[in-house]
Amino acid sequence: MKKLILFAFAMTVWIIPRENLHAQFTCTGSACNLLPTGLTNSYNTTYYNIQKNYLNEVMKTNTEAGFLANIGTSNVGTGTVRRIQFGANLSAAGYKKEDITIQEPNLKLPKLPNVGGSAIPNITIDLNPGWILGFDEHHWSRRFGIFLHGMNGVVPQKTLDTLADSKSYDSRIAIKSYGGMLRFQAIEKIGFLKNMFTWNGINVGIGHHRMEENFSLVYKEGSASTFQTNLITAKWGGDTNFAYKTNIRTTHADIRTGIGIFWFLNVIVGGGYSWNTGESSISLARVGVFSIQPSSDINIPRQYQNILDTTLLSTSTNGVLGLTVSGNSSTRRSIGYGIVGLEADVYLLKIIVEGLYGGPDLYSANVGAKISF
Repeated sequence: MKKLILFAFAMTVWIIPRENLHAQFTCTGSACNLLPTGLTNSYNTTYYNIQKNYLNEVMKTNTEAGFLANIGTSNVGTGTVRRIQFGANLSAAGYKKEDITIQEPNLKLPKLPNVGGSAIPNITIDLNPGWILGFDEHHWSRRFGIFLHGMNGVVPQKTLDTLADSKSYDSRIAIKSYGGMLRFQAIEKIGFLKNMFTWNGINVGIGHHRMEENFSLVYKEGSASTFQTNLITAKWGGDTNFAYKTNIRTTHADIRTGIGIFWFLNVIVGGGYSWNTGESSISLARVGVFSIQPSSDINIPRQYQNILDTTLLSTSTNGVLGLTVSGNSSTRRSIGYGIVGLEADVYLLKIIVEGLYGGPDLYSANVGAKISF
């Protein structure tokens, strides 16, 4: 799927975020005395840096991935419907940026993950309104198509493993999605060489989609991470537990054309523009053994990082360090996107694969199968 993601053009115009963010460190054990003064104080500037440089970026990354995945949920292909068709599809988007390191003059935290993803499965039904009203194939109303979709379920773990390194992540996505598109064949198809090749004309459409997503992820590190201040270098164990919820609404319009080859295969190209709004909430927690050098020279295996005896830790230069961060935001953004795809139409069966490009590192793909009558 990822190899099919090509692009025509893309443009991002504006984004207006509003955030409400919180962060807190907790520490128990003798090692806590060597941490910067006031680190567990809510007024410490470290919290502000976590909020501004991490939470804001991760919420933006995930919300934007959801915007682009939402666009592909109708899986329209060439945008035409003969009579009626039923199907299923999966629209997925990925947004991978470099991990974020929070660093101050006297403190450097381990890298925190900055990944965004959205996978939206759907059941689809597509209708030709002219056919429903009983008009023949030459009537102007037969040039319209209505594309509807909906789903309420959980994305299987095997599907998520194709979007991320399963050795480093455990993840789960629960999805509620619905929406539709109205499309119109503005310029009819033109055939060449007894219709062996066709220009598919111009197809235009407008749609609206809503999606609610609940995304959880455990970022598993193979060994303890390095935690640095101006006084100490330590190892900090524990997995990073990440949770993200979003409610997204997308309205978009696009134009498509393409070439038909040998009566059954269509190459699709086009572009569109989308108006997106979303409300998101995020939380991140990491709790684990905090070990000062020289014991920090030993990499604590991940499976032991959270089960060491805290009583033992309190009698040496060790401890248990915890970080919890949470926040919510409201985002509004417009995204221009390019489209490229293939539609294979063999008798009653349609197979559609599309890729969308929304900007550097922001892309999505959708794949679907439909029975067309």
